[in-house]
Parts: sequence; structure tokens; C-alpha cells
Amino acid sequence: MTIGISNHPSLMNAAHYLVEKLEPATGYRFPIRKKGKTDILLDIKALPDTTPGAYQLRVTAKRVVITANNYNGIISGISTLRQLLPEQIERNYTFNEEVEWTVPCVTVTDAPRFQYRGLMLDVARHYFDKEEIKVLLDRMALYKLNKFHWHLTDNEGWRIEIKRYPKLTQESGWRLFNGLDQYCENKAQGDGNHEFNLTKKHLKTIDGKVYYGGFYTQEEIKEVVAYASKLGIDVIPEIDMPGHFNAASAVYPEVICPKANMSSSPVCAGNDSAIEFCKNVYSEVFALFPNQDVHIGADEVGKENWKDCPSCQKRIKDEGLKDEKELQSWFVHTMEKFFREHGKRLIGWDEITEGGLSNTSTVMWWTGSEETLNKTLSHGNKIIMTPNQWLYFDHGQNNSSAKHVFEYDPIPESIQRKDLIAGVQANIWGEYIPSMLRVDYMSMPKMLCLSEVAWVLPTVKNWDTFSTQIEDQIPRLDMMGINYRVPELESDIFISKRKVVYLNVPPQEWLCDTIMLEHGKRVVDLKAPYPGIQIRYTTDGTIPTIQSTTYATPFTVTAPSEYMFATFRPNGTRGEFRKVVFVQEK
Repeated sequence: MTIGISNHPSLMNAAHYLVEKLEPATGYRFPIRKKGKTDILLDIKALPDTTPGAYQLRVTAKRVVITANNYNGIISGISTLRQLLPEQIERNYTFNEEVEWTVPCVTVTDAPRFQYRGLMLDVARHYFDKEEIKVLLDRMALYKLNKFHWHLTDNEGWRIEIKRYPKLTQESGWRLFNGLDQYCENKAQGDGNHEFNLTKKHLKTIDGKVYYGGFYTQEEIKEVVAYASKLGIDVIPEIDMPGHFNAASAVYPEVICPKANMSSSPVCAGNDSAIEFCKNVYSEVFALFPNQDVHIGADEVGKENWKDCPSCQKRIKDEGLKDEKELQSWFVHTMEKFFREHGKRLIGWDEITEGGLSNTSTVMWWTGSEETLNKTLSHGNKIIMTPNQWLYFDHGQNNSSAKHVFEYDPIPESIQRKDLIAGVQANIWGEYIPSMLRVDYMSMPKMLCLSEVAWVLPTVKNWDTFSTQIEDQIPRLDMMGINYRVPELESDIFISKRKVVYLNVPPQEWLCDTIMLEHGKRVVDLKAPYPGIQIRYTTDGTIPTIQSTTYATPFTVTAPSEYMFATFRPNGTRGEFRKVVFVQEK
């Protein structure tokens, strides 16, 4: 089997990406050729649909041809081909001896609704190494997401090497085991849930004290960026400032106001050397990320220190500003000018609208404030829609959560400047997400729903149809080793519903129901939520394990008794569990 590429220079990367997906699973060789007849052809050329990222996949009995009007379209076409292949394409060929590698003859012509289709991962609260990031990028590419927003710094950790300021990673790349870490460890032990176990390689003991952390060297950053580029994904770094800056100020205290309240210590906006510090940091960041877009954060800035700081008050007076809100805008505008001088475009959370918005910044709208949305649109700025009510994947989940994401429309009917909506993004904040298992659980299958929101028009979406498509994807997720969320069991014996609180603290409740049995017995009839899912149960009050009794067919229970039911994925990992107590009705 051979892969051919046209004369477009970028296609060699796409061809190598395709080879990396095909060879390990099939055991076949796929040499790449620039000339002659080949079995698979990748070709960039003008299409009737001029939407950037549009592509056509044609499969005949003799050949596969992927044509697109840019590199991103080629990657989307490869992703579609990957999904048409048997799900065993996602595992090693040593397990695939009996697989018949066929693709249906089909023509797919497609184009994205939005150019910005993003996912954000916070690595400041809990750290994920470069290999884990690559795994996430590969999943994004499979489901046609093309922007990876990398939240690299916050109060709890600094994850990117800045050579001019080595203490940022030497000291603030690690922290004493804190309340977030302890919460996760308690949750792991209390519920027997391995998703909350902290990754051991990110822990170290010094003088009897436990530290948690890690950081990316600049070479590792370059490696991740290059890998993402091959997958058609732009990496957008976020160095959060002027707030959320404690990791920096803890080791370079001169960048914050004198006598600052350390619980809320933004950059001292009146201190020229502090501004220079921020610019020096970003100078090194700019050199690592070729993409134009860079995120400054600028959210949730506590301004009390600025009120008491003579330098900040002098800056307000000298610049003719009204108050501390306008001082924040002055800081953002100053940094944005620096961004533009280096060929970069500034993105900020929607608090950058406070105190005045520049003409060229892009607003990431997360608060759900219609006032902020309308103000931004009336000002003519582009917006990336990422409202926490729909697209914060770290929030608690129930069986309606995936549908809730799927039904979100990033372009409200009420707005006038629909052309300014650049796209959509989901966010995964890491306070209570210490492992890739937990990232999987919080993001799958909701990532599939996000892809649908970002790719297709709402008029052609249908949840009943799409929910069956999610089930069709489950065997593929199993092959990829993804710890997706299994819907909680539903039956007439389960009355209580899992609460969804729009906070990223995991819900503590154990779902427990008491059922009155009028005749002293009752039939329990359960259905597995997804293909391949097993149900296991115990009768002694303990949480089921993979060794517990398997539920196979309906059975009769009598009172008094209690049962704990749990779901298990094909690889043996446990989903959610719930308890039922049966009592005799008097």
C-alpha cells in the first residue's frame, strides 16, 4: 500500500501522520511517494466550497483520495478515514490478526461551521507531561478540534521554562502538597476511585515534605507544538496576568505591590520594572509558539492592592484613568501593544472588557454575561464562545450533561453581529482533575458533542440520532483506552437523580434509594448504558469491584436487603455506582 502526496510542501507531515495511524495497527508498510499511482492520495487544491478546512474524501474500490483547500482540511479528511476504518485501527497489530481492513466506498464532502474549534486544559493546578498532552492532541484531531489552549500558569504552579527567570520553574514548578491534592487523595481512598490518584511521577519528597509538580522545558514545548502542527492544531499558550500571578510573585516578589495581600497579588501595574518582567516572560513565550494567538488571561483580578499602592495610584493619575478597572485595561492595552510589535494577537477572558476594550483583542466569553457579550460585539471585537454553563467540562455531570453540550448554539438568535463569533471552546480546569483518567471521564463523550457543535449547523442536529452515534463510537474509545464517562444506571428502582452544580468540585453524594416492597419481593431489571458495559453488584454494603457478582439477567430481590450496583468498562475500570435498600412495607 502506498501513500501519494501532491506538490504542496506541507503534505509530507500529513502523510507521516497517516502512516503513524495505519502502520502500528495493520502491520503493513505504507511508503510515501511524490509521483506515480498510489493507493491513497492527499491533495491540496481549490474546491467548490471555499470555506477554509473544507475537504472531500472519495473511496472507490481501487483508491482513496483526500482533497482539501488547506492543510487542516487534509487532516479532517484523514480523521474521517480513520473513523471509517474498523475501530481496531486504534490498537497494536499484534491483537489484530483477524481484522479485515476495509473501508466502505463513499464520497464525503464536508466543511466546518467555525474556524475556531477549541479545547483548553489547565496544567497549573495539576500537571500533565508532554506525552499526556500528545495523547489529548491526538483525540482532538480525531474529532476535528483544531485549537489547543494551554493554561500554563496560575497561582498554584508555573509550568513553562523561562530561562531569564529560572526560579519560576525551579521553585514555582513545585509546591507543597496542598488542599487540592489532599482532596483528590481523600476522594480516591473514600470512593476507591483511581481517577483521583495523583500521578506518582509528579510527587517528590524533600526533607520529609511532599511536593507536587513538574514543568515543561522549552525543548519539550517545541516538541509538543511541532506534534500539534502535524495534526493541524494551533497551540495557544496562556500566561495568566495581571492576576492569578502568585506562582511568579512567590519567587520574584518585586513584581507585585509593596505590602501586598498575598491572597490576591496581581502584577504591580504602577511599577515599570514589573511591566518589563511581564514583557520579558512573553518574549520567550513568543519564540516558542509560532501561532499568532496568545492568551493573556486577565480574569478575576483582585484590585485591592492597587487601591493601596502609591505607584498604582500614580499610574492612574498620570494616565488620566478613572479607577482600578481602567488600570487593568491600561495594563492589558500596554501588553497588547507589545504583542502586536511581535506579530501576535491578544486573547483574554471577558474581564478584559472592564474599563475599556481595545479594537484588536479577541474576547473569550465565559461568564455568560449578556451585557459583556453585547458590549463586545457592538465594539466590533471577535468573540470565542466558552460559557461556563455549557462548556466547562470540569463541572459535575449527570446523564443529561452530554445532551446539554450538544444542544448549545454558540450564535444566539438575539445578537446582531453573528459574523464576529469566531468559534467555540470547552475548558477543563484542573483543580480536581489530577490524572488523565479523570480528564477522560470529564471530557468524553462530551468532546464528541463539542465537535458536533463546532462543525455543523444547529438545523441539522438531532440528539436522538447523535446519541446512537455516540454508542457507535464507544468500541473505538475502548480501543483507545479512554476512560469515558459511563451514564449512571437508570431503572424504576433508582429514584434519586445526580445533582449538577456548576462548580468544578466533584459531587460528594452517593446516590442511595429506599424502596418499599408491598409483597416482600420485587424483580430488578437493569440495562447496560453502552455496548460492552458490565453491571456488577454487592449485597454487603461495599462498593463493587471487578471481582463482584455480574448482573446478567433480571432477578428477584426480597426485603430486607441492600444492593450496591456499579458499571464497568470492558477494560475493567469502574464507572459510577449507586445503592438501593429494599424494606418491607408495613
